[in-house]
Amino acid sequence: MKQSFNFSDDKYTDLKVAISTYHDVDGDDWETIKELKRFTFSKNITLAFIAQHFQTKGDMFIPEVEEWEQLVEEVRKKDKENKVVMLGKQSINDAEISKDPGSQWQQYKSKLKKKGFSEKSIQELQKSSFSIMQRLNADTINSRPTKGLVVGNVQSGKTANMAGLISMAADYGFNYFIVLSGVIENLREQTANRLYKDLNSNGNLNWTNITNPSISSKNPESQWENIDLRSNSKNRYITVCLKNKRRMDLLIKWLYSDQNKLTQLKVLVIDDEADQASVNTKNIEEEARTAINKSLVSLVNGYKDKKLKAVNYISYTATPYANVLNESGPESLYPRDFIFSLTPSEDYIGPKQIFGLQVPEAHPSVDIVKTIPADDYSQILNIHNGRDAIIPASLETAIDWFFLSSAAMRANGYKSPITMLVHTSQKIRHHDLIAEAISLYLEEIRKTPLVYYTKLEELYNNESVDFTKRDFLQGMPKYSRKEQIADYPEWPLVLKQLRRVMSEQGSDYLSHIPLGNSGEPVYHKGFHLVIDNSQSRADDQEVRLVYPNESTKPNFAPMFIVVGGNTLSRGLTLEGLTTSYFLRTTNQADTLMQMARWFGYRHNYEVFPRIWLNTLARERFEFLSQLNEELREEISYMQTRGQTPEDLGPKIKNSPNKQFISITSNNKMQNAIGANLDFTGFNKQTVLFTNNKEALFENLCLTENFLNKITEADASTKGHLVFREVNYNHIRSYLSKFNFCDKDIVFHNINAFLDWYDEANKENAFADWSVVVSSIGEVPKIESMENPKWNIQGYSPKAVKRTRRGDVQADGKTVTIGSLRNPYDLYADIPTINEEDSLSAKADEVRITREKHGYGLVPQLLIYRIDKGDATSTDNVKISTKKKNRFPLDFDEDLIGMNILIPGISNSKKLAKHVTINLSLNDEDEDVDEDQFKEEEL
Repeated sequence: MKQSFNFSDDKYTDLKVAISTYHDVDGDDWETIKELKRFTFSKNITLAFIAQHFQTKGDMFIPEVEEWEQLVEEVRKKDKENKVVMLGKQSINDAEISKDPGSQWQQYKSKLKKKGFSEKSIQELQKSSFSIMQRLNADTINSRPTKGLVVGNVQSGKTANMAGLISMAADYGFNYFIVLSGVIENLREQTANRLYKDLNSNGNLNWTNITNPSISSKNPESQWENIDLRSNSKNRYITVCLKNKRRMDLLIKWLYSDQNKLTQLKVLVIDDEADQASVNTKNIEEEARTAINKSLVSLVNGYKDKKLKAVNYISYTATPYANVLNESGPESLYPRDFIFSLTPSEDYIGPKQIFGLQVPEAHPSVDIVKTIPADDYSQILNIHNGRDAIIPASLETAIDWFFLSSAAMRANGYKSPITMLVHTSQKIRHHDLIAEAISLYLEEIRKTPLVYYTKLEELYNNESVDFTKRDFLQGMPKYSRKEQIADYPEWPLVLKQLRRVMSEQGSDYLSHIPLGNSGEPVYHKGFHLVIDNSQSRADDQEVRLVYPNESTKPNFAPMFIVVGGNTLSRGLTLEGLTTSYFLRTTNQADTLMQMARWFGYRHNYEVFPRIWLNTLARERFEFLSQLNEELREEISYMQTRGQTPEDLGPKIKNSPNKQFISITSNNKMQNAIGANLDFTGFNKQTVLFTNNKEALFENLCLTENFLNKITEADASTKGHLVFREVNYNHIRSYLSKFNFCDKDIVFHNINAFLDWYDEANKENAFADWSVVVSSIGEVPKIESMENPKWNIQGYSPKAVKRTRRGDVQADGKTVTIGSLRNPYDLYADIPTINEEDSLSAKADEVRITREKHGYGLVPQLLIYRIDKGDATSTDNVKISTKKKNRFPLDFDEDLIGMNILIPGISNSKKLAKHVTINLSLNDEDEDVDEDQFKEEEL
């Protein structure tokens, strides 16, 4: 009998790394790995060798042969599920990953190991870099340049992937690399220094950093006679260029100046933060271009009828909305060849981890967000207006937590900078006022230290209970550094550190960053209150943020409270960020996402970060979390169907309320189609409900009448009552009369959907509808029941049970259930469905499976009668304690919930009301793992 093993156990982690290494790095096929064919020893001896070679911590674990074989199959299955998410053409070159220890890639990989990258992170980076590398073209002189887009995450290590791609391209024969890095010179210098340090090694290749090249430059490294581009040359060249018109124009003129070198130059252009400055914001209908965009187009497409041997333009950004919505002509920078979605490492803490998802329901993995009340927001506005200088209670608590977390981390032996972000406005004059108010508070707490310590102890005790190390590990089960996570130290150790800071006097307790005799920063144990904006200046202190370097680094963790606005966004990493106090009023998704400096990696202080947001900002970030996931899903779905960005632009989630949030500025999405919701591929469920007895009762009656008027019911599918080939007019009448929750942005605006469907279906693009009523078990007939709740064509489907998630909203009657839909109900109307097909609940596979069974054009309406959830019921009391943050609904009447599914494909061009690019590409040179839906546990 086949044994069963729990492969989620940590003891298998290193063995999984061994299997992935044999497959991804050494190129062994799965059968060779499973049968241990690369070894000549017996299987038992071989397994002992593998265990000894790969296991780095804990007691050595040697698997049995059967255990190893099943583990290989498990890794093989996961590898298939976690396939690279890319929308684009197949490989167009014969590149291979070099195994030569002296190769650029192997040298870079060694550096990653020394930096502490986990084996899994390195494997993922290798896989993603190589997948992009395979799409590069080493000869574009007689064809168009390759243009691709890499979508990362904010603060997720895109630079590591860039260096990986450059390394592999250098091994393959690309000889010149241009990295366009932002619009701020000091950030350009940081990128240049980091990349050169990552690339320069003692390997097979010799690297030259060419800074600000121009025809008039006298620097030897930029003289063409000193640049060796021969095919057998071991020399490689890199320029990190500011997105500045003058700098770029000088670079272009120099690059295209030597006629003999043109046919040897194999160039890879990497555009970092490609949605910044690179996008054309002038009127594209008038064929006008912004200065930087015009220069970039010349660099990529050719200059004065001259072309290079090869040009590949790869743009990187975490917010790609402008890049895929603005313009798509053949001369534009539209990523017509591919879009690639980077998978962050298992240690990344991003939007999904902090804010969760609504569909499919996913709670925050790291529950660290605090609310800034409306009254506190008003108090901040009073400070901005100069009417007050007293900070609100929430900002007090945030500062207190920053002080506590800093003291705790110092007690744990943490030596690197620790930072608090305060971002209440983008206006420079507000920054000084907020900083002054913070300064007053920090001075005030010194007057009654014993009272203050008591206040801090209570906060420390509460926070260390509300979010524990165990909570973090449960939310991040694949975290690679479990053993390195520092826990909360005991209170006496924290208090000792607090007292040490409070004992400092004058500017050693609170100041900007003092400067030494030679002008270098000097750091003290107290608070460094810095104001980071373009006008921050002082004679004897550094007002703007300057972290220690190797020569100025103290032997303790310096504390920084950073007040600022736009300078704290794109490209800046806030070191040791434990506390974020954020009031940002922008409604542009790309700008807002870039301001979220709290995303990223929090190694060695995982339990300490906290984020304070007002309700609107939090709702917007929750929307952005969903937007990110759906964009990745869209890329995966189009790739599964073999479509490319040249065939069809990816759709981006949009809000019907532009005041709530807009994807980007209008001049960055000039060629976008549609301004409202895109309902092609729509698959949404109602999760918000208001306890209004009259409206709930009307919905029950309306639904019963609707279901008794349509086609004959089929009760043959267990747990469902199915109605097929229902005329849309019945659907329209029902939905238009239904009482949806007015806080549900999508369903409350159901008329927008109905108007869209009327227009879309004028050419009969869709078939008649399926209607499915979800029940529990066999659907009973009326005659078999004593007190049936309703009569649907002689049947009485049972009400399903759902629970309230979290608190009742401010109105005292609106709740969210988090998740309504059982994903397998999406197949209930398909009589030919088989067990294998019905097991998949992944979004893209649901669409494909429905198409496979002839339901690709059949819209579906799922209806659920939800038990009102009496709070006094014994069953519901059990429900409230079974799952954290779950409570009985306790409504006055049963609820009606629904899910609407609209096919994602159609031949009708009238369905083109998407938030997507209006493609205007020509055909020249045509040569060319998702989250699962979850059923709520009850």
